[in-house]
Amino acid sequence: MAELYRFFNSTPDDKRTYQATDFAQFFTNFLGNGFFDGLGVTASDSMVVGVRSGSAMIEGHQYTNTDTKDLTVDGADSTNDRIDRVVLRLDSNTDKRYIKAFIKKGRTIASPSPPDLERTDYIYELSLAQIRVEAGKSYIDSSQITDERGDHELMGRVQVARKIADQINTVDIKQPDDPPSVYQEGIFQFYMGSVNLPAWLDSMGIDAENDYGVNESRLRAYAHTIANKTNTGVQEVTIFHANDYRIFGVFKRACNSIDVNQWGKWHEVVFVSEEGENADGKFIKRSDGVLECWSNDIEVDITSTSGAIYRSDAESWKYPALYREPPVVVISSTGSTSWAGTSGVAGTSSAPFRVFKTTSGGSSTVSIYAVGRWR
Repeated sequence: MAELYRFFNSTPDDKRTYQATDFAQFFTNFLGNGFFDGLGVTASDSMVVGVRSGSAMIEGHQYTNTDTKDLTVDGADSTNDRIDRVVLRLDSNTDKRYIKAFIKKGRTIASPSPPDLERTDYIYELSLAQIRVEAGKSYIDSSQITDERGDHELMGRVQVARKIADQINTVDIKQPDDPPSVYQEGIFQFYMGSVNLPAWLDSMGIDAENDYGVNESRLRAYAHTIANKTNTGVQEVTIFHANDYRIFGVFKRACNSIDVNQWGKWHEVVFVSEEGENADGKFIKRSDGVLECWSNDIEVDITSTSGAIYRSDAESWKYPALYREPPVVVISSTGSTSWAGTSGVAGTSSAPFRVFKTTSGGSSTVSIYAVGRWR
């Protein structure tokens, strides 16, 4: 067991010395691996590629390239392709102690794959790009280069607060009535499972069974907060299904009061959950449970008479999507001598209707709109 503490000045009676590894370990607490800027790989229509200027961080060690660095790609095979990688390699071995850009050569084979990155106690590689060396080709063009800087598994941007962000810890979870002052300044985020989520759903007025049609235990949530030391901030909570990751709702609230130090009320961010079209019409499902349906134009023949009024047979429009309960239905028809209306009670899957006219014969075009809830 050891307690480590650093950094302190030396005194004549208490000498303090530190290694580069001590500083590197310190930086890994808040700076992750990746690139800060630049370092794109470019082609020159020869077997030379360039690594542009830029900077990166690898395992607490900083790297800077001040100008384009040229790297030569080995020649192509006459029959098979291969895939090379342009890597930044940290080598901590005593006889090396550097970070440099290299081309890591892949295998020449019928179905090539890029070489694996080496990541050990002494060597750590990040990939800038793949180069597909095509059989029989004597130069590299831009189409053969695949930028890998954006993949956080291979390179990625340098992440701030690395060790804090990497933790998923229940000590970070707040309660919905905790004031803004308990949040650390900057970006603060946490994940909520079935144990912590019910209180948050209650604060938003959500009944999972009634509003979402799922058991509360199947929901999870992610809270993202941007806070300030003046007790102001904005908080967003995304609620989703634990298994298939469907998003059920997004809610936001804010605080802009140093003195009151409490959040405002929740506001639901309504978005389109699903939209589509079929032979029966078009529909839009929204995240707040509202479903809107529109029929295609329906041609209806006027076939019956009742005194001075002429009418169609009873018709039925099948909704392009199902409602949880009967919706409100609005029916309209074309023509100055015709009108339309329901001929019964609308259901959850269809609505009955008729068309009426003051003149005999002919037909009328009907359009129907329905609005209700899909969950």
